[in-house]
Amino acid sequence: MSATASLINQTIGNYRVSKLLGEGGMGVVYLAQHPVIGRKVAIKLLHAVLARDQDIVSRFFNEARAIHMIAHENIVEILDFGQTTDGQPYFIMEYLEGESLSEVVGRGAMSPDQVTVIGGQMCRALGAAHAKGIVHRDLKPHNVQMITKPDGTPLVKILDFGVAKILASPDGAQSVKTRTGSLMGTPLYMSPEQCKGAGTLDHRTDIYSLGVMLFEMLAGRPPFTAEGVGELFAKHMLEEAPQLSEFAPQVPAYMTAAIMRSLQKEPRDRFESMEEFRKALVGEVKLAGAPARAPGTRPSLLSTQSLSSKASTTLSSASSEIDGDLASPQRSWKVPATVGGLAAAAIVAFLVVPKGHKETAAPVTAAMRAPAPAPPPLAPPAPKTVTLRFEADPVGAHLFAKQDGKKDGKDLGEIPVELQLPKGNDSSDYLFKLAGYRDVSLTAKPNANRTLHVSLEKIAAPTPPPQAADASKHHAAAHHAGGKKTKSPVDEDGLATPSF
Repeated sequence: MSATASLINQTIGNYRVSKLLGEGGMGVVYLAQHPVIGRKVAIKLLHAVLARDQDIVSRFFNEARAIHMIAHENIVEILDFGQTTDGQPYFIMEYLEGESLSEVVGRGAMSPDQVTVIGGQMCRALGAAHAKGIVHRDLKPHNVQMITKPDGTPLVKILDFGVAKILASPDGAQSVKTRTGSLMGTPLYMSPEQCKGAGTLDHRTDIYSLGVMLFEMLAGRPPFTAEGVGELFAKHMLEEAPQLSEFAPQVPAYMTAAIMRSLQKEPRDRFESMEEFRKALVGEVKLAGAPARAPGTRPSLLSTQSLSSKASTTLSSASSEIDGDLASPQRSWKVPATVGGLAAAAIVAFLVVPKGHKETAAPVTAAMRAPAPAPPPLAPPAPKTVTLRFEADPVGAHLFAKQDGKKDGKDLGEIPVELQLPKGNDSSDYLFKLAGYRDVSLTAKPNANRTLHVSLEKIAAPTPPPQAADASKHHAAAHHAGGKKTKSPVDEDGLATPSF
């Protein structure tokens, strides 16, 4: 039993702790109950040893803030947050009595009708998060709670936004993010860009992870399995997903097409939004079917066209970095590690070096010899142009092409901006500008397709002159003499700002 188990029978906020629900690398989750009205809640606390790290504390409260900002019926509700008398940060959530989606999937493949109901709710919840600029980044069955409503239908609740990324806060200011190069997530469900350790992740990483989950729900197994993390990363990054129809032929063609599109390697080849994904998943729109692909070839891209609708618990996972083991041969890994180019190179090397094998050739007579093989087809010509995509947060920044003799250069428009440029190695300089933020310069070579992302730093407000400060103090003193009480600071989304 951990040292934090001593909190049982203690009071946190207005609730008395009764049971330890789960524990992980960052925190613990307890069951607690209000002594008067009897309401049960789940209380998530950050480990005391981590409470001294302000970055970790900020990320912990970032989870509460993210969930509060979304306020969706299919996302767990945050009721309160604060600090214990010993300085341990916590927040209080609704207690969900049910079972995790991982338990449901562990019993075997689910029917298309079940996936339609559950998948549709997940799409709506994540779409609401993305509309607030919040990307979950750790979607997996263990972080989805299933509750049976009185009418017998399932109610989905998405948990654990502990590694969520807030792209922009309501006032447009940059919010808490993980450090650059930090790899967060569970490898079995991570997108190719997460596996690469890419600095730029947007809502389409959640579309990929949800596609992996839906594939597993229908097929009874995820699209990729491996004995080691490196091999699994390589498959996500470089290997085409197997066709869902090979494992679940009973799934409607429109649902199969939707899931296969969500598993495309390039984010731009997936759906543009969770709402588009939901409509395709339930058959409200039709994806043009691709012909059966030969072994080793890539599937053709899918396009959308309108079609009439034909849609046929515990809270143990709520602690950040608390993982449940999946049934063999599936394995669940949590990787909060810094990843560099060396790891990616090692993964590529793993794939291109064939394993040793032995063959015994049978004797072949002249009459039995096969005709000489045809010469291999000529390689396609190398692309003459490349695409550079420029992204920035917060939103509203403009991209300028820096030119000699000009202060800012040519305004290329509001970001995101995509430039089609002749392929080459001649570098060009660019400038990101946004009022109230420091300019950022960037040099890029048009030698390959790539996305370039920057985070702009907000300029601190100037310190008022002494005369203004004295006047402010005088005004505050006069206000206090009038018998009025000052209110504790509250941010724009209604959460009180912690004072620690």
